[in-house]
Amino acid sequence: MGGVAPLETSALRRAYGRLVALAGLTLTVGAGECVALIGANGSGKSTAVRTIAGLLEPTGGTVRICGHDPHVEPEGEDARAELAVVPDAPLLYDDLTVRQHLELVTLSHGVAREGVDDRIDGLLDRLGLGTRGDFLPRELSRGMRQKTQLACALVRPAAVLVLDEPVVGLDPPSQVLLAELLHEAKRTERAVLLTTHQMAFADDLADRAVVLDEGEVVDEGAWSAVRERAEARGWSRA
Repeated sequence: MGGVAPLETSALRRAYGRLVALAGLTLTVGAGECVALIGANGSGKSTAVRTIAGLLEPTGGTVRICGHDPHVEPEGEDARAELAVVPDAPLLYDDLTVRQHLELVTLSHGVAREGVDDRIDGLLDRLGLGTRGDFLPRELSRGMRQKTQLACALVRPAAVLVLDEPVVGLDPPSQVLLAELLHEAKRTERAVLLTTHQMAFADDLADRAVVLDEGEVVDEGAWSAVRERAEARGWSRA
């Protein structure tokens, strides 16, 4: 990959007619770095994530995942191979069990079969899903479905991990575990982009922050400095 950043956007824009949901987001996330997109509901965070992930077409600007454009084939296939996404609402197959979801992901991304069962077992146990491996999504709580989606993202190789409001539906111990897993992702040189309106979750995790308000970047910089300015304005949420 050389000097190419895992994740780059330049003047990224998404509009719906006259409504501009995201206006000119320029962002770079390096290997082993975590950047938090923060802001209130409706600020454009999810629009940014979905456009970066290739789920929404940009109406301006560019996205590059390890140098590949997720919106243009065949580059899109290379981009998707390097990008693991945890959406704000779990997207799971109704007729696949928890374990089958992870097996499908490993097969789809060419994970070597040797040791994959142990890796799946380890992830399920760590996420508190060890006794739920043969459960279907409809048999799981919201939090367990979210953990299943997280396991699907972590069981495969990826240079970039993108999470949209990952703490929603998770109890406090699960939030602590999620933070530990993201720290591990950083230590293995994954680039992490997450969105949250719960700033306390990103403390000691995010290196930098970008603040969105009605699609516009209104602040950015080192996490601690942005956090301090947000508190001074009185709109941060603990």
